[in-house]
Amino acid sequence: MVYKKLICILLCLILAGCSSPKPDESTAVSVEVTPETSKPAEETISEEVEIPQDRTFLEEQQLVITPQGDFEYTAWAEKGTFPMHASCNITEEPSDSEGYKRVIATIVYDVSDSPGGMIRTREFAFDRYTGTCFDTTNEQPGILESDDSVLIESGVNVTYEDKEYKIAYAMQMTNKWPQLIVELMVLCPQDYDGTVFVVRYADEDTNVADTAFDWEGVHTIDELPYYNTVETFYFTKSDH
Repeated sequence: MVYKKLICILLCLILAGCSSPKPDESTAVSVEVTPETSKPAEETISEEVEIPQDRTFLEEQQLVITPQGDFEYTAWAEKGTFPMHASCNITEEPSDSEGYKRVIATIVYDVSDSPGGMIRTREFAFDRYTGTCFDTTNEQPGILESDDSVLIESGVNVTYEDKEYKIAYAMQMTNKWPQLIVELMVLCPQDYDGTVFVVRYADEDTNVADTAFDWEGVHTIDELPYYNTVETFYFTKSDH
């Protein structure tokens, strides 16, 4: 096929040469035809480079949110494991401090099937954007009724998209056998939507590790003992 093209081109050049004007009448153009130049030009394929977008800690860690309501897991008690029937519901209420709100997760454990003895549970909260943990190792009875301004002063700073949020955290547990009720409260600015509440399996080993952990300073939840190694549930106000 290439040879046929060359023959046709050469023939056209010969015919053109017979009728071409004299050098003083026009500018002569020399065209060199070779097999390489007769090949069709290779098609250039441009690949679009996808620019990665900033992802939240929740997305990077691929943590799945559990819808609010009932959930179950195998819990630990001194005399053996048992099926833990539980529920988690999240509400918001205004704060006494201007520009702040309270986000409260109420976790109810039904321990009717417990074989007896001490029961371990583990709950805390963190920031979905950065993974910053709001946790405290101290149970604080009555703290939910305390002055919000005092709590804010003891909070942690979370910075996301060049904006800083002051977040405070408190919890309390009520024993209404056979129900254990845990309230987790996050005190945060009204425009903040990053609270994630965690319920995690706990036993004597996890309790020892949590107690021995150095809680000084601010941590992300992937630094906490037993992160992502035991049965864990994540809850948010929006269910996503």
